[in-house]
Amino acid sequence: MNDSLNRILLATDGSAGAEFAARTAIRLADATGCELHLVYVERLPGGSANVPISARHIEGELQERAEREGLGRLLDLDGRLRTAGGVVAGAHLRMGEVAKEVGALAEELEADLIVVGRRGRSTIARAVMGSVSRSVVRHAPCPVVVARSQGTGESGKRGLGSGILSWGAREPRRQ
Repeated sequence: MNDSLNRILLATDGSAGAEFAARTAIRLADATGCELHLVYVERLPGGSANVPISARHIEGELQERAEREGLGRLLDLDGRLRTAGGVVAGAHLRMGEVAKEVGALAEELEADLIVVGRRGRSTIARAVMGSVSRSVVRHAPCPVVVARSQGTGESGKRGLGSGILSWGAREPRRQ
């Protein structure tokens, strides 16, 4: 078994929590000398099952628009990561459900570690909307670092802090 890190996958949406995760991923990649990959997942426009057949042609247009917007966000995030000192080995756009797409890409890239941010939603908001970072941990084929700044606390307020790293590890899936 190889215990060294060779490839880190940073899953980001550009939020305040994700910026701290990006700085964390850069530090980890620099310290270990491994590749840093970036992924942004654009959610697909939903509700096609409820769209009348006469309006289904619009669905393709909506998907193309979502892909263009996602690519624009990915290019922006890639530029911000490079400006912050990151050396990006690959930038990847995925479409669909965030946790599943991040997990699938991590498997394809044979990533050794996934880094995600945490928004710091309240307990009620997490219960109602769920937690993307928690879902990524559940779907990940490798260990996951959930990075959140100290200023992103349970109250949902954002700020900068020295940071807390929360390690969520899963054993790799056996086939």
